[in-house]
Amino acid sequence: MMKNQPGLATSSNSKQSSRAKQSITTNSVLASGVLAILKLAVGTWTGSVGLLAEAAHSLLDLVSTLITFLVIRVAAVPPDSNHPYGHERAEHLGALAGMFLLAGTGAFILFQAFERIFLYPVPPKVNVWSFAVLFASLIVDMWRSRSLRRAARDYTSDALAADAEHFTNDMLGSVAVLLGFAIVSFAAPLHLPAWLIGRIDAVAALVVAAIAFRSVWKLGSRAVRSLMDDVPADLLNRLQRRVEAVDGVVPGTVMLRTRYVGSRPHVEVRLGAARGTTLESAHQLTEGVEKAIGDEIGNAEAIVQVEPTAAPNETCAAVVRAAADLLKLRVHNLNIYLVSRETRVELDLEVPDTLTLEDAHRYSESLERAIRQEIPGATLVTVHLDPRNDEPRPAVRHSPSRQHVREALTNIPEAAGVQVADVLVTDEGLVVTLQKDFDGKTPVGEAHDLMARLERDIRSSVPEVIRVHINPDIAK
Repeated sequence: MMKNQPGLATSSNSKQSSRAKQSITTNSVLASGVLAILKLAVGTWTGSVGLLAEAAHSLLDLVSTLITFLVIRVAAVPPDSNHPYGHERAEHLGALAGMFLLAGTGAFILFQAFERIFLYPVPPKVNVWSFAVLFASLIVDMWRSRSLRRAARDYTSDALAADAEHFTNDMLGSVAVLLGFAIVSFAAPLHLPAWLIGRIDAVAALVVAAIAFRSVWKLGSRAVRSLMDDVPADLLNRLQRRVEAVDGVVPGTVMLRTRYVGSRPHVEVRLGAARGTTLESAHQLTEGVEKAIGDEIGNAEAIVQVEPTAAPNETCAAVVRAAADLLKLRVHNLNIYLVSRETRVELDLEVPDTLTLEDAHRYSESLERAIRQEIPGATLVTVHLDPRNDEPRPAVRHSPSRQHVREALTNIPEAAGVQVADVLVTDEGLVVTLQKDFDGKTPVGEAHDLMARLERDIRSSVPEVIRVHINPDIAK
């Protein structure tokens, strides 16, 4: 059965997302262009500063949407050698560029409004086309704003969110200009003063500028925070609690860093696991940590580094084995005793049988020093050198030797029910493999003692035997 390939699935989803965002942005370009032309034409005809401000705002929306279209295409480019995290931050840069344009437009509108208020207060010419273009603008702005906000939420796109904010600002600005036009239209019946009528349109333009500056602060600060790797204040604490709750992680050893590249969080974790943990167990631990991170923040890409660490409840046996592992030595038959206030450690150290006794002794002394440094208090370490040969050695089966061992077993009381599985003849002597059935409820210690006595009796009865392997089985 083929395994799922998350990298390919992510790439496919990314392409679909990019195509959808480009389609939405194309519609926004068309909407912004049509609105800008209509507002500019009617604003020039009526001499309305408010409507001209709206036209400038819509022209800015057009430029900003074109930038959004460009950055969405750049953000869809897959990671390469120069951009290992991908190009999704282009969306933040696009949002920031749009905010600079919006700030410039707001400043221009502000200048024109102040000039009309303080120097040339002239009322606009209001007609049916003034209201028609503003009502049309409201409908289009509302439709595009809702579509863009929904898309920004679905695709977690800062660029689309900035575009949605532009259309929302247009909508609010259109409402302000509409109110100004309404006041001018009813100036005569309401007997409004001339100084108010000459300036009300400019006041509406001020509202448009204020809305623009509000958006600059709101979306510009968000884009800057994203580019500065800003993350939610409680995110690291939440991730820390999740990771430390994973079985196998040593408490107090978790170190976390996270950043967002576009909409995707990247998390780096360094943690401690008990010394002596196998490579397979460490891999399972990293998978558990990745799952915990994914449960907290979906779509996260996590890099987990596991380091061997002394656990608070580490046993003396684990300490000894960790000291041996650090020196790349293999030990077995480890026994630890507590004699009064002294810790006594006895073990077999495996060394190549081709090693000289002098060289083997250096390994032994290094291990003794390492164990004494790890175990506090008085410690006595006794190391037995056990020669090891990792290469296959020649051996043959010999029927007379097998029969000799079988006859010897008949004279050993503990050998009742023991089967001779194999007898090999080697250059050093005989290697005997036996099988003995035990009751399933027999304690391991009791079974071991019986097998040790059996091995001792066989060696005594057959001096040629150098090694006895006894396979304990469950009696059926």
